[in-house]
Formats: sequence, structure tokens, C-alpha cells
Amino acid sequence: MKNIFEGLNSEQTKAVTEIEKPLLIIAGAASGKTLTLASKIAYLIEQGAKAENILALAFNHKAAEELKNRVIGMVGNAGTTS
Repeated sequence: MKNIFEGLNSEQTKAVTEIEKPLLIIAGAASGKTLTLASKIAYLIEQGAKAENILALAFNHKAAEELKNRVIGMVGNAGTTS
């Protein structure tokens, strides 16, 4: 398993580890939103959440594939579905 906090700044790390309440991330282009979201999904799986119980939405198919591939790169192909 890849270090899920690698490449995250302190604010992104806070967003990844916040699991008690809903979270809204607003950020500009190329600021690390996809990395943060992928890391959060990996963190949830690491904390015991089942991959099939996590829903992530993206604006288009390309973005969804990128997010999926990043998560798989962090946690492996454990329980992933399309």
C-alpha cells in the first residue's frame, strides 16, 4: 500500500482524515483536489470501510477513471467495481 498522505499539504491532510462530518472542498485547477479525494477514499478503506460502500462522483468518465486509478494505485484492487 502506498503512503496515502504522500504529496498532501496540511489542509489536504485534514480533509483526508475528517470522517465525522460532511466536507466541502473548493479549490482551483491543479490544486490537488483529485489527489485529496483519492487519498480520502484510500483512508476510509484503510479505516475499515468496504470499497463497495463508497460512492464517489465525478463530472465525466475521464475524471472518474482517473480517480479510480489513483485509488487503486494507493490500496490495490481490493473490492473495486466499475
